[in-house]
Amino acid sequence: MKVSYKTFEDLLRIKAVSKKAFAAYAQIPYYTVCGWKKSGSVPAYAMVLLRQMPSNKESVTAGELIEAGMPRAVLWNNAKDKKVPIDIFIVSTLQKAYNDFVIDKLVEFFGEEKVLTALIKHRDHLSDRLIQSVLSHIKTLPQSA
Repeated sequence: MKVSYKTFEDLLRIKAVSKKAFAAYAQIPYYTVCGWKKSGSVPAYAMVLLRQMPSNKESVTAGELIEAGMPRAVLWNNAKDKKVPIDIFIVSTLQKAYNDFVIDKLVEFFGEEKVLTALIKHRDHLSDRLIQSVLSHIKTLPQSA
């Protein structure tokens, strides 16, 4: 299955990742990644790797997560264009709308390490039950391809 190149470029832009950084992360030659533009499609494995790649951003807006597939209903009371530090965004989203889908989207967008770091940093503001639920769900996620 192939994915459109536009979808690939959109996710790169949303995650603030360059093609060169993606190529290095995925261990794919940079010229191969650039060649996908000419063909107009991207292999499905590249999208899996891009989704698993952590974001380089320090702050995020609700609009960026909505573009990446988070339902607007989860972020209904967030200002769509207000930049928020990543750790605060992760913790507040989990406090308001904890479920497996939300965890999957947060891990897909920010990377497992940033989600875990946010939980540790703000553990005083989170219930032990919530932290344990998130940790146990993250352990069940498939590992990198």
